[in-house]
Amino acid sequence: MSTRPDANDDEPRTPANVLVLAPTIGQQVSEVCSELLHGPNGRDNGLLITCLEPPADRLAVWTDHECGGTDDVTVVDVETAARSAARTGSAAAVDAVVDTVDTDADLVAVGDTIDRHLDRLSGEGETGACVHSVTDLLQHADERAAFNFLEVLTSSVGRQDAVAHYHMNPDVHDPETIRTFEVLFDSVVDLRTAAADGE
Repeated sequence: MSTRPDANDDEPRTPANVLVLAPTIGQQVSEVCSELLHGPNGRDNGLLITCLEPPADRLAVWTDHECGGTDDVTVVDVETAARSAARTGSAAAVDAVVDTVDTDADLVAVGDTIDRHLDRLSGEGETGACVHSVTDLLQHADERAAFNFLEVLTSSVGRQDAVAHYHMNPDVHDPETIRTFEVLFDSVVDLRTAAADGE
């Protein structure tokens, strides 16, 4: 993963916003997601945004890590219609806040919800965030709306001194779409390249 140097520090600075290009599922994807969420020393808080996956599945990426305590973990669930009470309850079992946003809501409402939690968590300690995923988001919004939403969100993450990564499945997008969204991020992790290098 690339980093950009801080003009006031000799040490490289962790990118605030990272795009992860990888298939939706897979052990390597989960491991990279967990590493980016927690960072090298473990972060105080986690903010997990899910568009299709159940909250409990996204929470596992946080809690399965060796630093994955439950000091303050919040899930913003954008796909409420597909969620059962049992799945939401499993999130409560690990002391996580699950804030559901109706899928009929526009992206402004979704962004306001994320901003509210990001502001709260960042005021309480170092925060890592995961957006799962840009691909799912594009199923609910057109490309321009999704781009504008992510442009505001990445700015908010940087302003709050948080660190966030955003999943995107390159197998279902054309190269032009991927290039369009890449410009929003400080760094891009392409697991397709990593897999090829490891062969």
